[in-house]
Amino acid sequence: MRSEYEGQDVAPTTWLVNVNTRYTKIARSYAGTERTNLPPEDERINETFTVNVSVVRLLSRGWSIGMDLPIAANARTTWQEHDPTNTDKVHHTVNSFGAGDVRVAAYKWLWNTTESHRGNISIGLGLKFPTGNYKYKDDFYKATETISAPVNVTIQLGDGGMGFTNEINAYYNLNATMSLYGNFFYLFNPRGDNGVSSIDGEGTPTQLQIETGDVVYSVPDSYSARAGANFTLQKFIFWMGARMEGQPTYDLIGESNGSRRAGYTISAEPGVNYRIKKTTLYLFVPLTVQRKTQQTVPDIARSTITGTYFVSGGGFADYMIFLGAVFKL
Repeated sequence: MRSEYEGQDVAPTTWLVNVNTRYTKIARSYAGTERTNLPPEDERINETFTVNVSVVRLLSRGWSIGMDLPIAANARTTWQEHDPTNTDKVHHTVNSFGAGDVRVAAYKWLWNTTESHRGNISIGLGLKFPTGNYKYKDDFYKATETISAPVNVTIQLGDGGMGFTNEINAYYNLNATMSLYGNFFYLFNPRGDNGVSSIDGEGTPTQLQIETGDVVYSVPDSYSARAGANFTLQKFIFWMGARMEGQPTYDLIGESNGSRRAGYTISAEPGVNYRIKKTTLYLFVPLTVQRKTQQTVPDIARSTITGTYFVSGGGFADYMIFLGAVFKL
C-alpha cells in the first residue's frame, strides 16, 4: 500500500482531510452462525449512514496527529419494540441523528520517511471521547400511548465510554505496480456498562433479564483487521483483500457486563482508488462471507440458570459501502 504519509509523493503536503461515508442495511438475523429464518415481517431492519471526517497533520520524522469526527443518521424499523402484543404487527421506525464519539490519535512510521523503503509500519495510539449521545431517545408507539425511550444500541450515537485505541498500518511494495497492505485497529473500553436501559420501548424487563443483568447496555471493546493487495494502473489503484470486524464477549480491560452485540463478520473487500491531482477518490464494498454472534455475559448467565445453551441473535449486513475522498493540503 503506497501510504498517503510516505516518501516524496507527500513532501509538500502538511494536511490530509479524509471524508468517508459508510452505509449499511441489516435485514437478516443470526444466532451463532445460523440464520434464524424469521418471517420477513418479524425481521428488525437497521439502516445506518455515517459521514466520518478525519483531519491529519503531518509532522517531521514520520510523526502525525489526527482527529476523527463521525456524524450519523440511523433508523430502525420493528413492531416488537413498540407493541409486542399487537397481532397486526404494525411496523414503526425510530431514528437517531447527530455527532458520534470523537477520537484523537498520534501516529509514527517506524522507518525514516525521508528515505526510500519498499515498506513501512505505522503505530498509532489514541483516545476516544464519549461525545456522542449514548442515551438518544425517540418515540415508541404503544397500544394506548406514545412513550419516549432510548433507541436500540445498534443505532445509538455513542457508547458512553472513555476509551483508547491502538492501530497498526503496514505496506510492502512488491514492485512498481503491486503492493501488500495490512491494518489492525482495537478500541479498549474499560467502562462496564453505561446505565442505559436495553429494554428499548418493550416495557418491563422479565425476572430472567434482571437476574442475568441483561437490562442495561454494555460499553464494549471493538476491533477490525484488513489485509490484501493492490495494483496500480495509471491513475487507478485496484484493491482486493479481506476484512474482519466485531465486538468480543469480554473486554481486555474492565468489566463486560450488560447487553452487547458480541460477534464478528468476515468479508471479501474489493475496492478502487482514482487520483486527481491532490485528491484521491475511493470506493470499497465489503461483501460478507461469514458472520457469527457470540455469547454475551448475560447469555452465559442465562445458560447457567436455565441449564440450556443460549446465544443472543443479532443482525448482520450482507454488504457495506464505503465511499469517500482524501484531500492533500
